[in-house]
Amino acid sequence: MTIIRLAIPKDAEALTELMHASAAYRGSYASILDGYAITPSQIEQGVFHVAERDGETCGFYSLTLEGEPELDLMFVADSAQSSGLGLMLFRHMTGEAKRRGIAAIKIVSHPPSVGFYQAMGAIVTGTKAPTIKARWSRPILTLTI
Repeated sequence: MTIIRLAIPKDAEALTELMHASAAYRGSYASILDGYAITPSQIEQGVFHVAERDGETCGFYSLTLEGEPELDLMFVADSAQSSGLGLMLFRHMTGEAKRRGIAAIKIVSHPPSVGFYQAMGAIVTGTKAPTIKARWSRPILTLTI
């Protein structure tokens, strides 16, 4: 059984490990996560939710609410890919946004994930230029809630 719960500061290490273990961020995409860790204070200040299956952390998402609301992070463990967990997390995120009165969510997507977000109803509205850590252009999508 899968549950989605509010993250707590002590989840930071497990979420960081799940993120760094993602096959989607190997090879040329690895640089964006280089040296990045989720901190307990980041969890306290943001909106983080964790998915657990049989007591194991298998996914999470975070929303940033400062300025333009944004889906900051969304990860599903490799072992849970194609299980419907991404859909479950995404629906939970949209419910959380609706509950908070948010009208639209910005998503700066990992290029291989853009199709998933489009299938969820997000529309490509721009492109973020490469940076030192993200050496590739990233699609910017908008999801109307």
